[in-house]
Amino acid sequence: MKTVFITGISRGLGLKLAGHYLQKGCRVIGLSRTMSDELEMLMNEFGSALKWCPFDLGNLSGMESRLEAALHLSEEKIDVFINNAAILYKELVHRIQAEEMAKMVMINTVAPIVVTKMVINNFLRHKTRGIIVHVSSICAHRSFYGLSMIGATKAAIETFSQDTAYEYGRFGIRSNTVVLGLMNIGMRSTVNDRLTKGLKSISALGQLIDTDSVVNTIDYLTSEKSYCITGEKIHINAGIL
Repeated sequence: MKTVFITGISRGLGLKLAGHYLQKGCRVIGLSRTMSDELEMLMNEFGSALKWCPFDLGNLSGMESRLEAALHLSEEKIDVFINNAAILYKELVHRIQAEEMAKMVMINTVAPIVVTKMVINNFLRHKTRGIIVHVSSICAHRSFYGLSMIGATKAAIETFSQDTAYEYGRFGIRSNTVVLGLMNIGMRSTVNDRLTKGLKSISALGQLIDTDSVVNTIDYLTSEKSYCITGEKIHINAGIL
């Protein structure tokens, strides 16, 4: 049975991914800061196949030891890691609050690097041809008012993923990034109607991203069908060209 480790599992894309892999018969390990009603329903439905751990990725202090205590990564064999957890701090540069910016950098960039380090050690320990998928944002590639900081955090993760693919490909470990436009769930609630309409108007399909398209793309990247794809950035944005 394949074990899939997902961060940011309580809602949005993370919750959808958890349900998808559970339906496929995988075991899912998930982190999130809080529980949601929808996640509790999944846990009741799938029982021991879904292991959830409350975890604050915004707290760097003792992160590795706390992760080990929560997930037992020295013993658990991980096959797939999906870095999905992220927060959005929307502000123009001249009004940035340092504390809010630091929190977003921590959760969107620093924490995923620390978790990836532990996952790669798990892959190497168990001699697993492991697979990593990082969730990035169109903000790393196009400019939008107030979104420079999330763009910077996600651009860093894209470079990190590419270099991880280069360094560990010799062990059969793959790392890719999916670069998302605006989905119809998740951070959609934090974006105003003007930006939403603007993204729709410049997309070839004239719509937001359907979550199923994202889930199916990630499913492909975490399968053996994509065994020669690594170090890539896969754009899913309804055709923002």
